[in-house]
Amino acid sequence: MATQAFFDIGNVFLEPTRTFARLKTKTHAWLPLLILILLSLAVTYWWVATLDFDWLREHMLSAKPNVKPEARAAMERFMTPTTMMWMAGLGAVIGTLLICAVAALYYLVAGKIIGTAADINYGKWFGFSVWISLPRLLGVPLSMLQIMTSHGQLAPEDLNMVSLNYLLFHLPQSNPWAGLAGNIDLTTIWSIALAVFGLKAWTGRSTGTCVTVALLPYLIVYGLWATKIAVVG
Repeated sequence: MATQAFFDIGNVFLEPTRTFARLKTKTHAWLPLLILILLSLAVTYWWVATLDFDWLREHMLSAKPNVKPEARAAMERFMTPTTMMWMAGLGAVIGTLLICAVAALYYLVAGKIIGTAADINYGKWFGFSVWISLPRLLGVPLSMLQIMTSHGQLAPEDLNMVSLNYLLFHLPQSNPWAGLAGNIDLTTIWSIALAVFGLKAWTGRSTGTCVTVALLPYLIVYGLWATKIAVVG
């Protein structure tokens, strides 16, 4: 079954409907989850190991020109190779697991609301959340290219070459909209598309219903984020 799970990593992009129909019986999510975590850790380790930390400190502080001296000193103490390695590594592991866990809970509740079959439990929805996260892998080669060509001067926001900020807006980090624009990327859009195919295969509901379920959490999160920026800055 490990062999089938390995091939399904490609099949989920090429034949999402048939692949999700097969995964409904048994998700076999451990392999894609392991690959997601290990590749995230590898990219994180490589990035931190090659960073020019003097440059990074100045880059980060330049986005906050009015920072107080004590806050500047605290930031400089915090931004060390060891600290960043641990923080980035834990983020890669815990962040991936947490996102999938929260997404699974959302799909479990949404599934009950739209009336899906009772055999789709939380564990299956967790596997579903892992599989629709696989577009993140498509950004890994680009991140590696960035690291190879950066000569140690690569800001964290530039690791993701498929974000809207990197591709379109080029907002400086001092701009309050930069975080939002940097968080939305092409892999997010692809994940939403996979979720629609998967929901149709698993629930049999209409395309409109599946699109609504797949889009809703993003509309809520990004809508609240944009509202906060517009009101507070």
